[in-house]
Amino acid sequence: MTDENTGNGPRLRVGYVPGVQPDKWLARWRERNPRVPISARRTGDPRAELADSAGDDGFDVIFLREPDDAPRSAPAGLLRVPLYTETMAVLAEKDHELAAFDSLGIADLEGERWVESVNPITATPDEVSAAVDLVAAGVGLLVLPAPYARALSRRDVVARPVDGVAATRMGIAWSPERESDELIDEFVGIVRGRRAGTSRGAGEPPREKRTAKEKTAAKAKARAERAPKPVGRGQRRR
Repeated sequence: MTDENTGNGPRLRVGYVPGVQPDKWLARWRERNPRVPISARRTGDPRAELADSAGDDGFDVIFLREPDDAPRSAPAGLLRVPLYTETMAVLAEKDHELAAFDSLGIADLEGERWVESVNPITATPDEVSAAVDLVAAGVGLLVLPAPYARALSRRDVVARPVDGVAATRMGIAWSPERESDELIDEFVGIVRGRRAGTSRGAGEPPREKRTAKEKTAAKAKARAERAPKPVGRGQRRR
């Protein structure tokens, strides 16, 4: 998908890894923000093209894959919201007996041959495709995130859900230099299911950022309000 806006007005560009299907979010964006063009492009490493400023070349916001047990805090150099854990799938050539099962556990695959594993988080799409070529040739089995496997659309390979293997997680991320960017905030809200009636409009003024001192004072005030009130003389506890 190419950029829909060649002018200098507001726009939003989305990068995503294989296995993500952003169409529904793009459609909701166009419904809510018809005057702000949005575009999306799939790439192996969207972080490499992340823009630090609005209007710069690159992506304004990206979908990235990470280990399911990765810290919930954002990786260095990113602002990130974890989204969902991906189902994992085992891939085999189309005539393999695992095609008869609806799902499997890793113990069910004991004794099977495996191709050299590829890391779906760090491997390039070409490296993953090459590994799947070996699967199709009957060399062995391979585990991938199920959405990634579906994105490959191979008729000579079958994929079945598998339990007992390390899973992956999808997240949405953007540059920390864009923390107050209203367009990014609007899109992240759409992805997270924020309704139009509660969404902060892309045309609203940016939120004021509180200082660390103000945040600390607000937390102290909230704790004080939650603390039990002292009971004076002549008063009974209820």
